[in-house]
Amino acid sequence: MAIKGQIYDVSQSRMFYGPGGPYALFAGKDASRALAKMSFEENDLTGDISGLGPFELDALQDWEYKFMSKYVKVGTIQKKDEEGKEKTEDSTNTGEEASATTVGETSRSVEEKTIQTIEKKDVADGDAAKEE
Repeated sequence: MAIKGQIYDVSQSRMFYGPGGPYALFAGKDASRALAKMSFEENDLTGDISGLGPFELDALQDWEYKFMSKYVKVGTIQKKDEEGKEKTEDSTNTGEEASATTVGETSRSVEEKTIQTIEKKDVADGDAAKEE
């Protein structure tokens, strides 16, 4: 899940962000606008925060602080400029097609990265359970 272009590993809270969880619709997306507006509307599931008011921006900042303190940042959303070159997304994300880049990896979608992280965590939890 991403906020303001920063991707966080929320797999430790899969009961909230995983399949069937109350916030599962946020997983694999930059949910900045939805969090700022406290919205579950599909059209708000974007990183585009243009036009938000001061109260919404304050709410978004609170969410960002919460994620920074609770979850590990695993990447930054990248988007391509007019020339097809990747550039780092800033906090005024326009919601255009983006890909996630983490250190030492090639670009892939945020959703694919989130699913893969959850799968790895499930495998690791299964191995730990076998050892007990």
